[in-house]
Amino acid sequence: MCVGVVSIILPFSLPSFSLETNVNINEIEIAQNTDPETYVKVQDMNSLVMQIDEGDYRFRGILKRSGSTDFIGNDRQSRVVFNPYNGHIKVFNVATGTEFYNYYIEPISGVGEDPSTMCDPEIEPC
Repeated sequence: MCVGVVSIILPFSLPSFSLETNVNINEIEIAQNTDPETYVKVQDMNSLVMQIDEGDYRFRGILKRSGSTDFIGNDRQSRVVFNPYNGHIKVFNVATGTEFYNYYIEPISGVGEDPSTMCDPEIEPC
């Protein structure tokens, strides 16, 4: 008898469930600005130091040469791919591979050159 009562009461006491077929998914824009504040310094022939700041996002790390034109570095949350010869920067989420940023800065001079042989424009003309 308890089984019969439960089966009669339950369908009326629970809300009805239906599948929603028209679901709108809104994309979330991660970048608040198209060009985050970016600093790059040549550390040696095969590595660069990079800092990227934009809102709550912050990357500080060393990018190592990967191939002939790209330098790559990552931290816990993102991977940065930088071509210093044309200034192209791409930033990806390490876990998902989703692109955070894709922008250009001024090309970096002195990449691939030993910093000890680079001229200092404050001391001598380049």
